[in-house]
Amino acid sequence: MASRGTPDLSWAGSTQLGPNLPGAVRELRERHENVKVVGSLDLVQTLLREKLFDRLDLWVHPIVLGTGKKVFDGGAVPTNVTLLEPPVANPRGTVFLRYGLADGIPATGDMSAPRDDVGDVGDEG
Repeated sequence: MASRGTPDLSWAGSTQLGPNLPGAVRELRERHENVKVVGSLDLVQTLLREKLFDRLDLWVHPIVLGTGKKVFDGGAVPTNVTLLEPPVANPRGTVFLRYGLADGIPATGDMSAPRDDVGDVGDEG
């Protein structure tokens, strides 16, 4: 368990991670095939910053609050991710996206429509 306080560790096998959170998470990943984080945005930000994740599941909800804590805060490290499966949307517009950690250095993309070279200027054809 990652906690700044003194949590109840009554679940069998529960332990509190030490002050070296990245090191403790690396050790957990060596011992367990699947490690999941539910909640704790501070922990998620640490895992993103240290690139200690294999998969990132995001749910995008169709609301704009204007305030609140950011998932990708000012200390986020640029990281390449790749879409692992097609996006899924429910009827209310919530979109589920599943990304995996990818190699390489992030580069910005071009969101313009694909170009149709037929009929380009100078094409006399």
